[in-house]
Amino acid sequence: MSKVEGPGFRWALQRRPREVCGHRLDPSSWLHELFLKRLEEGRDLKIIITASDAQTGVGKSTLAFSLAASWHPIYTDEPWSAEEYATYDVGRFLRSYTQSKPGSVLLMEEAEQLDARRSNSSENVDFSHYWMAMRVRQMVSVLTLPSTAALDKRLWALSDVWINVQARGRADVHECRVGDYDGKLWREPTETIYWPDTSDHPEMKKLDRMKEDKIDRGLTEIEEDDDEEIDPDQIRREEKAAIAQTLRDSPHLDLNGEQIGRIVDRSDAWVYNHTEAGNSAD
Repeated sequence: MSKVEGPGFRWALQRRPREVCGHRLDPSSWLHELFLKRLEEGRDLKIIITASDAQTGVGKSTLAFSLAASWHPIYTDEPWSAEEYATYDVGRFLRSYTQSKPGSVLLMEEAEQLDARRSNSSENVDFSHYWMAMRVRQMVSVLTLPSTAALDKRLWALSDVWINVQARGRADVHECRVGDYDGKLWREPTETIYWPDTSDHPEMKKLDRMKEDKIDRGLTEIEEDDDEEIDPDQIRREEKAAIAQTLRDSPHLDLNGEQIGRIVDRSDAWVYNHTEAGNSAD
């Protein structure tokens, strides 16, 4: 990302939120200013979107898409694409992080689900290790969840922003903080934001199709699992190995075996025994 010689009119104009379905996020909003501040400092921004009272169909996905389509083009100079930057899969989410250009907005829908056989607390803890590695690539990651209860405490500690949808087109934004001395988590209200109905946008329709495909795959897996015994420990080992390989392959993160081991909760010897040498230096 190129350096900018001080904020000015041209700088502000270039970094305005892009218009989405005839609507533009307020350029002076706390949320947009935080987005600019984080990326200009070379840091990531982590956002969690939930719905009040765990409501469904109130627009979590349309809000996530609206933010992605508003922000992604500012630094990447390209429109946001659901096929490239949205997923329901943890492994693909991490691969996108290591492979996408700075300024990209990555969306993980229904982040609490890792399919029925993996949806337990230890898997959420594992994902917190992966998210912890996402710090300084100037990426925005957005996770959507049914409610605040659906996410592990460690992920809350790593998040920067919590957005709680109150009704279609309206949501409350909070800054996430962690106490320096007691480690207590709290969320401070900052503002209310609004967004349009984006259901007819081509990229939003792709997101909807991805959700339908995910549901179909889940039903198929349930039918297949009825006839075979699943070893959850083996599934977990395979997922950790895949994540470790992705981290080792990434030249952008430049992590050694010990660092990767801490992320996937394994030893450096395990990392080297279960992965192959990639592009980054060990």
